[in-house]
Amino acid sequence: MLTKSERCTLFRERLSASMLKRELNRTSLAELAGVDRSTISALLSEHHVRLPSGHVVADLAAALGVSTDWLLGLANSTRSPGEILKESLEVAPTSPAYADDHIERWLRESVGAKIRGVPTTLPEFMKTQAVLELEFASYAGKTPQQARAHQDERLRLNRMVGMDYELAMPMQAVYDVVNRSGLWSQLSAGQVKDQLVLMADLCEELYPSTRLHLFDAAKHYSAPIVVFGQRRAVIYVGSAYFVFNTREHVEALTRHFDQLVRDASVLSHEVAQWLRDLARGVQL
Repeated sequence: MLTKSERCTLFRERLSASMLKRELNRTSLAELAGVDRSTISALLSEHHVRLPSGHVVADLAAALGVSTDWLLGLANSTRSPGEILKESLEVAPTSPAYADDHIERWLRESVGAKIRGVPTTLPEFMKTQAVLELEFASYAGKTPQQARAHQDERLRLNRMVGMDYELAMPMQAVYDVVNRSGLWSQLSAGQVKDQLVLMADLCEELYPSTRLHLFDAAKHYSAPIVVFGQRRAVIYVGSAYFVFNTREHVEALTRHFDQLVRDASVLSHEVAQWLRDLARGVQL
């Protein structure tokens, strides 16, 4: 906790440093801030032991392009809270037709870093044509053909050398397909079996660079997320991506994902066989 004298000294030092950086003298700063030159001179004097009023601090901070908290020694960053928030969180609006473009771009930017993801339903690159046609037949903004093009690109990215992609999804999402419930009610038994076999084949082909874990949704919940290394974490809300760029947010979502993996009911090296066992149980 700074004393009054220490805060005045810090204010004077930061005011002087900001003027030097902006190449402003006392007269030019006074004009920009709309205060008397004598006020600036007093604030820069070593004998001045009083902080200016709040509106003077605000006017000086605005003229210098720094935050009032920084001038007063209440923060170590010159940026305003709004600027920090803008850097910490961005919103990437999207339409159904272009939602995948963001993910594909972020995946390409993150090759070489570990990527963690919780998909919205089944992993995008593991869906059969029958599932794509059913899922996107009436979906606004994206046709099954567009979905297939995005799927091909996603699969190409997952096959790239250096890709390290770990996924976790609720096992109940697979059971919904097996039971042909909800969205999947129009699938035939043969189409269900084909979907399970394709997932099993890709889990084997892409392992260990791509790993899929299954957790129990009765014990854990997760929104659709993707964590791109230590650089970026994304939450998908349908009409937009909430993109977090700060270390604290990325680490928080990383810990959330890692907990899903630690408590997974079926680990990645077991998933292919688990899916094949389910496929064998499907009655044609």
